[in-house]
Amino acid sequence: MSYCDILRYLKIGNNKSDERTSTLIDEMICVFKESITPKSIYAIYDCKVETESVALGEMTISSTDLAKHLGSCSRAVMFAATLGASADTLIRKYSVQDMEKSLIAQSVCNDMIETYCDEIEKEFSQSAELEGLFPVTRYSPGYGDFDITCQKDILKLLDASRIGLSLTDGYMLIPSKSVTAVIGFSEKQNSTAGCPENLTAKCASCEDKNCVYRGAKQ
Repeated sequence: MSYCDILRYLKIGNNKSDERTSTLIDEMICVFKESITPKSIYAIYDCKVETESVALGEMTISSTDLAKHLGSCSRAVMFAATLGASADTLIRKYSVQDMEKSLIAQSVCNDMIETYCDEIEKEFSQSAELEGLFPVTRYSPGYGDFDITCQKDILKLLDASRIGLSLTDGYMLIPSKSVTAVIGFSEKQNSTAGCPENLTAKCASCEDKNCVYRGAKQ
């Protein structure tokens, strides 16, 4: 986990915090590390890219932006990850008991799910099925014209109920601290792979205008 990124989620300028905030961040990190067990599920597919669509196994995704993002990729991983229902339960508890802790809990969990996704992304790179290929940055439904409704097909294809994932009527993931994404793998090494380490490069090509990282680095 990254302390600086937790502060960035809290939108604290210059990555500085007072003593109380630092203490609460440490407390929330300990609470959530002890209370949650992240889970993930994935599948590896041949990646067939057209101008306005991408075919991954039995699923064809209509998205010009995703097609552009995966343009050099021959294989791709579709995956889902979650911190589980315990994270939502704790956040709800703090929202009733202590709003300051609730805000910090949200930020800690945001960083925990991103860190977990980074970890499993590194595991993908060591797979024999992807040997000799390089990952591009992961791309999720809701980015650009990669429609959020695709969450439904992704969960069905992965049988993501096995890790406790479902959707609201508005196609939002339950539990809330969850991610679905596609990671392409190319024969060309991609210098923008990995966020937030290469945040500036990633944000330059990302169209997720609601991302909390947007504008965090210049």
